[in-house]
Amino acid sequence: MKKIGLLSASLLMLGAATGVASATPSNTRAVNRDFTKLSIDGSRAFDDITMARTALANGDTAGATKLLTDANNAFTRAKTDNRVFMKAESQLSKPKKVPAGAPVPTTAPNTQPVAWLPVDGEYIVTEDLEPTSAKGTAITAANASLNKGKTAQASQNLQVAAVDVDFVLAIAPLQASADDVYRATNLLAGKDTKGADAALADAQNSIRFVTEDMVETPDAPAGGKAKKSK
Repeated sequence: MKKIGLLSASLLMLGAATGVASATPSNTRAVNRDFTKLSIDGSRAFDDITMARTALANGDTAGATKLLTDANNAFTRAKTDNRVFMKAESQLSKPKKVPAGAPVPTTAPNTQPVAWLPVDGEYIVTEDLEPTSAKGTAITAANASLNKGKTAQASQNLQVAAVDVDFVLAIAPLQASADDVYRATNLLAGKDTKGADAALADAQNSIRFVTEDMVETPDAPAGGKAKKSK
C-alpha cells in the first residue's frame, strides 16, 4: 500500500482499548482485504493535497499548481469509483479509537446524506504494549511490511504475535473535498497562497474516521456502480 501522508501516525499505533478480537485467521485475512476498500484516486488526491501544502510552505507555487491540477483530475475520476458510498455524517459508525492527530469536528454532524470516499486506512493496536516486548517488535515488523506493500508478511507478523488490532478507515466528503481543492486552485492562480493553503486545510479537516464495516469490499473494478454501505 502506498502511504499517502494523511495520517500523522504510523500504520500501526500503540493504544489502549478493549473488545477487539485477537489476530485470528479471519483477522489475518482482513489485513490483506481491508485496503481494497480504499479509493486509489481518492488516496491520490489527498496525497496531492498534502504535498501541495508542503510545496506552498516552501514557496514552490509552480509545484503546488501542478499537484492541484492532478488532485482535481483525481477527484473527477473518483466520482465514478464504486467505493463511494452515501451516508449522513450523523450516521457514521465511529471507531473506539481514532489515530493520533485526527481532525476534531468543530460543527454538529450533518444529517443529510452525502457521498463519502475512503481515502486511507490504519491498523490501530488495541492493547498496551512495550515497544521492546515481543508484540511490540512484531508491530514494528508489520508496520515496515505494510509500508512496503507487503500485506501478507504483515499479517503473518500480527498472527504469530497474536496482536489485537482494529482497522479504521479515513473517509472524505467527495464533493466538499473536490470543491475545496478547486477553490484552492483558483486562489493560487490569483497569487493568494495563504488562502489556497487554508482551502486545502479545510479539505484535510473534513476527514472523518469510521469502522471498516461502513464500507463493503467491492467485487467489481473501480468505475462501476457505487455500492451501498452496510
